[in-house]
Amino acid sequence: MLRKYNIAVSIVFWMLIISIALVVTLALTTPKLNLFSYLIGKKTEVIVQKEPYLITEYKEIEKKVEWYYFIATGYSKNDISQGTTDITATGKVAVEGIIAVDPKIIPFGTTVEIKDIGVFIADDRGGKIKGDRIDIFFDSKEEAKDFGKKGVWLRFLENGKGIEIADEITK
Repeated sequence: MLRKYNIAVSIVFWMLIISIALVVTLALTTPKLNLFSYLIGKKTEVIVQKEPYLITEYKEIEKKVEWYYFIATGYSKNDISQGTTDITATGKVAVEGIIAVDPKIIPFGTTVEIKDIGVFIADDRGGKIKGDRIDIFFDSKEEAKDFGKKGVWLRFLENGKGIEIADEITK
């Protein structure tokens, strides 16, 4: 009987040794299980927080900006020789920042930029303004006369109302 008892104790002993070795191996190979905290009884959880970072990527966007060549002249209000008044074709009071255009080419209300001059709104039309010609409004006759007649580069700032028509002119 003693001998059966020694065999049973021996089996239990080696099973205990194997299970302890298995638990230690699992604890060392898989730290996410936190087996040591269960074995020791202390909850020693280490929280590692990564500092947030922002990746900023700058991409250069190539914008296709088309400039169109127009012949520009100057005009002013109440000029008898030009036949102008102080009211535009759209019914607004003529002020600087307005250009007279051919509405078939540049529709009224279109915002345009004239290179090296500024931003203008197409709100007027003239009898001699046809095709690729524009008139730039000035407050005085002297300024309009000093401007004279020049070739200018113009681009559309709004969704390109009139760009399709302007393409036909430049072809």
